Amino acid sequence: MEHTRMPRPPVAGRPREELLRVLLDTATDITALRDVEAVLQAIVRRTRALLGTDMAYLSFTDLDRGETEIRQSAGVATLAYRTLRQPLGTGVLGQVGRGLAPYQTSDYLSDPTLTHVPEIDEIVRAEGVRAIMGVPLTVGGRVLGALVVAERSPRVFSPDEITVVDSLGRHAAVALDNSMRFEAMSRLVEDLVTQQRRSAEELSVITRVLELDERLMDAVMGMPDVRRVLEIGSGVLACELWLQDPDGAPIAATTEDPADPHAGSVPIAVVPVAAAGEPLGRIVAGRGLDAPETALLERVAVHAALALLFARAEEDADLRLQSEAIDDLLERPDVSRERLERLLQRWGLQPGEPLRTLVIDAPEADRRRRMQAVRALGLRSVMMATHHDHVCMVTPEARWEEPLRALFASRGWTLRVGIGGPVEDLRKLGDAHRRAQLALGSLVALGREGVLDGAELGLLGALLDLARRGELPVSLTAAIDPLRAYDRMRDTDLVRTASVYLESDGSVARVADVLHLHRNTVRQRLERIGALLGPGWDVSPRRLETHLALRVLEAQDQAS
Repeated sequence: MEHTRMPRPPVAGRPREELLRVLLDTATDITALRDVEAVLQAIVRRTRALLGTDMAYLSFTDLDRGETEIRQSAGVATLAYRTLRQPLGTGVLGQVGRGLAPYQTSDYLSDPTLTHVPEIDEIVRAEGVRAIMGVPLTVGGRVLGALVVAERSPRVFSPDEITVVDSLGRHAAVALDNSMRFEAMSRLVEDLVTQQRRSAEELSVITRVLELDERLMDAVMGMPDVRRVLEIGSGVLACELWLQDPDGAPIAATTEDPADPHAGSVPIAVVPVAAAGEPLGRIVAGRGLDAPETALLERVAVHAALALLFARAEEDADLRLQSEAIDDLLERPDVSRERLERLLQRWGLQPGEPLRTLVIDAPEADRRRRMQAVRALGLRSVMMATHHDHVCMVTPEARWEEPLRALFASRGWTLRVGIGGPVEDLRKLGDAHRRAQLALGSLVALGREGVLDGAELGLLGALLDLARRGELPVSLTAAIDPLRAYDRMRDTDLVRTASVYLESDGSVARVADVLHLHRNTVRQRLERIGALLGPGWDVSPRRLETHLALRVLEAQDQAS
């Protein structure tokens, strides 16, 4: 029977790779369908099976009428519920049907935060529905409807379950939009043939679009390679194609020529690439296109978006695995050596080879793009993931610095990298990473750019990092502020004299040689320093405080 309860699979407990395969298989199946009703049935059945809910249903939103209507369902027992029309902004279906964000309630009828419609509440009560969760279906900023799951008992859907349905909804929206477009084009072809109102040339254009759609769909479903999508489009349009990200950086092209297609004087055509309202980039054609050819290029853009979504899903899964692996390597001393070695080998790192940890400063909103760019450098055996407030990279590659500097310079990015290692003992990788963090913290605290090895810092690095995080009660240079003020007022050089004196282990003769002064002059300066700083400035325990303050000031002066 249709309302038979589905067994609930443990979505949150599934391995990410398995979940990704399930989503990819589901997306593949529904995207391959041409008939709209078949697509709708596949979506609700797969969604219900994936979460093991009592029911699942899909609605279409009519913005002009201000309502969303259930179009297809699985597991629904009553006719009134299967044909329900929900005003937008009411209930869960009406909230989600506006296309804004996922929404859920653990017990619909008793939820005071929802806007209830009495007639609809009676339909819900008759169906026995308690918990409801839904996600919007949108494509290119257009609201198609909502994908909803429901239970006949109270339930709170986990973030993982919401993410699963949302991911499926994104793929489903693209597939549904494709099938609706395909169905509309098919009807148009039938009308053209029946009514004979269009010329043979116009019919040929539409047929070319359908044929191109089929070839592109086969390519995406076989292997979601965006370059293959571009190659098919290039062959049909007889021109080179470039795919660029929203900032204009290259993603893929049908030519090895890196020249910017915008740079020449030859006319070009550009169409946007987007999915679910999110701009993914643009496709640039190497020549101007007429209206029928532009329609073909737009179909290439739709399938390029689908290929990019598949690639992103695979990349997300790999990034999550690398993030977990890096956490194990750096922060879990209880993990067995065998597991650590397996983690390394997964990304081409061999146990026993010297490993470096690089801590790379990157704005949170831009970390993904920067990691993609670093991966594209082709460095040997790299593990990389977002780690706390930075990007962490583990690699045996010794020649990483030059290509990384060139990449950041070409993109106009500020380069700040702390280094730890190399180390051969995996147990010491965490210590190397902490040294790299201190090095990066020192660069940030001093306002400097570049690369800094944590092994060169010692205690100074730890203090600079604490200062950067605001965890020191006073300024690092407070101990020598009287000297700095005196030098500014009198145009003297007591700070330099004190620094050389402490670096020379208190040798007046050495200070005189370094500063090219008479020894009596040095002694007079030291007396003045003692008067300003007070007795004992050059002996323990104040000697260390004074020396560190001088070192910090020197580092700040070098940075400026």
